[in-house]
Amino acid sequence: MKKTGKIVQNDNLVRDIHKMTFDMGECDFRLPGQYAMIEAGGVRRPYQVCDFDSNRFTVVFPADGKESRILASLGPGEDVLVTMGLGNGFDLDAMPEEVLLVADDLGIPEMLGLSRALLVRGIKCKLILSYPSKKEIYMLESFRHLVNEIEVLTLDGSNGREGSASDAVRHVPYICAGGSLSMLKSLADKADAGQFSMSSTVLAESADYDDCFIETTEGRLNCSDAGPVFDKNIIRWDMIV
Repeated sequence: MKKTGKIVQNDNLVRDIHKMTFDMGECDFRLPGQYAMIEAGGVRRPYQVCDFDSNRFTVVFPADGKESRILASLGPGEDVLVTMGLGNGFDLDAMPEEVLLVADDLGIPEMLGLSRALLVRGIKCKLILSYPSKKEIYMLESFRHLVNEIEVLTLDGSNGREGSASDAVRHVPYICAGGSLSMLKSLADKADAGQFSMSSTVLAESADYDDCFIETTEGRLNCSDAGPVFDKNIIRWDMIV
């Protein structure tokens, strides 16, 4: 159900990355990894939810397309239409005592809500993040008190270690990951189990996001309904382009 939400914050973090917080009066999110459909200026698209509480939720997104630039142009006090709590998020009950969180710049926002939820449950977490370059690092300080350890890579090596987030991962028992499909695919064989968010596919700025499907061992599933978070072992990685 659509509800009217009021923008209470719009910060430009780095380059074209915006952080926006909406006051909904009452939020309908249950799990980290769910997403929101936001309509502004007559256009609508899904947004990865960074964090939420009982009244407000936050999205962090690049203003690099028509729809997202319209939203990014709005300021505090303006209203938008929001459909909340969409999709299936991370299954917190399935998490073991230690979890490795991995994300590149496309999946970093949803790791914040997940790391906060795991901290509340007493689950030990290491976080590996990658960015294009040092000047494009964002949200890093937000994780400092939520996880036990943080490792940061940049694709150009300008912050020290060079590479994608997946390059820092050897084999581990359990991974929760979000970001580009290429990174997720490279992580698939580096964990015995885990949960992977396909938000980078669901949130593509196109008119066909409702028709985004992924091939799994359980058949062809709709990313936005059955996901965007999937058990990594049911994904048919051989059919991921």
